[in-house]
Amino acid sequence: MPYSFREIERRLKKIGYRIVRQGKGSHVIFSNGHITFPVPRHGGNDISPGVERKILKLIGMKAEEFRAL
Repeated sequence: MPYSFREIERRLKKIGYRIVRQGKGSHVIFSNGHITFPVPRHGGNDISPGVERKILKLIGMKAEEFRAL
């Protein structure tokens, strides 16, 4: 199930990540103080499954755990 940027943002904030900055482009940078990574924000488009997998790998969560948030 693809997520929208808002859904990803809401779940990341629940586990302690915050928006550090948003550059000129369409990516928002999230960080928890140790791990920092970009998340694409392309209007109403959903986040691709490959990007979702990379985010989950970076934060060390399984898809089922992330969905449960």
